[in-house]
Amino acid sequence: MSRRRVLPHVGQSEINFFDLPAPPVDVAGSLDIAHAVRDHLVDVLAAAKAVGKDRFDIATVISRLSNRTMSKDMLDQYTANSADSKRFPLEALPALILATGDFRLLEYVADRCGCRILRGEEAMMAELGALMVHEREIKERLKHINQHLPKGTGEKLGSDALKRLGVK
Repeated sequence: MSRRRVLPHVGQSEINFFDLPAPPVDVAGSLDIAHAVRDHLVDVLAAAKAVGKDRFDIATVISRLSNRTMSKDMLDQYTANSADSKRFPLEALPALILATGDFRLLEYVADRCGCRILRGEEAMMAELGALMVHEREIKERLKHINQHLPKGTGEKLGSDALKRLGVK
């Protein structure tokens, strides 16, 4: 039985579990991400435009979902290099993601914080892996405890109960 390869969602980076993000460093200016956020926002909006969603549409969706006024002009200001004092509001990010289907800006911010974003099947696979590790640790601990119990104590628990847990 072949396993299908999990592909990233549109607008989502492909996850490599071995390429972990670096933790943020406590160096002056190292987390000045204003221009990179602006660049990512430009890319997200351009990708949306390529599939027929213009800035008017996106601003309307953001306004409706976030209960915060957003206009095409505001999106233009957030992406303009000349409008350095205008910043895309963090509280509008979930609505932007829903409006565009693009997670790259969120992924970039998470990466700068030393984190990764997992969705859907990727999140379930990560949880499954964590549970398997936890299960192995529990079995090892049960085996250790069973080996150090006084003779006959294990029978009180029932040998079939220990077998079900994978402890011999």
